[in-house]
Amino acid sequence: MDPYQQQPPPPRQSHGCLWGCLGTVIAIVVVVAGVFGFGAWYFYKGFEHDSRIQAVMQTVRNDPRAEAVLGKNIKLLQVEVHTFDYSTGRGGTASYVLRLSGSQGEGDLKVNLDITGNGTKITLMILTGKDGQKHYLKGAPPPNPMMDRSI
Repeated sequence: MDPYQQQPPPPRQSHGCLWGCLGTVIAIVVVVAGVFGFGAWYFYKGFEHDSRIQAVMQTVRNDPRAEAVLGKNIKLLQVEVHTFDYSTGRGGTASYVLRLSGSQGEGDLKVNLDITGNGTKITLMILTGKDGQKHYLKGAPPPNPMMDRSI
C-alpha cells in the first residue's frame, strides 16, 4: 500500500432514524397541542369578544323574561355549540348554544342568526332554564301537532 495514498474518512457515527423520527414526532405534538389549546380557549372564552355573541348577550340582558328565569347580572359561561352555513345564496346563517348564568341560576340559550351584507339578525332565541322549561325570547314556538287534525 502506498503511504501517500489518501485513506477514506472514517464513517460518520449515525443514530439511524432516531433523531429524525423523534424530531418529527415532537414537532407534530407541539402543533397539535397548540391547535387544541387555542381551540379550547376560543370555544370557552374567545367567543366573548365576537360581535354576534355580544349582540345576543345584549338582547338577552334587556329581555325581562330572561331576567325572570336567570336573574340579574346574566353572564356567558361558555359556547357549547357553534355552526355556520353559508349555502343560502344571500349570506349565511349561524347557530349557537350558549351556557348562561345569572343570580338565580344557569340555563342554555339556543340562538339562530341570519347573516347578510347588511348585518346580523336574530331569528330565534330559546332559553331553557334549570327546570327544563323552554322560553321563546325571539321567534314563535312550533305549532301544536294536536291542532293539525282539528276541525
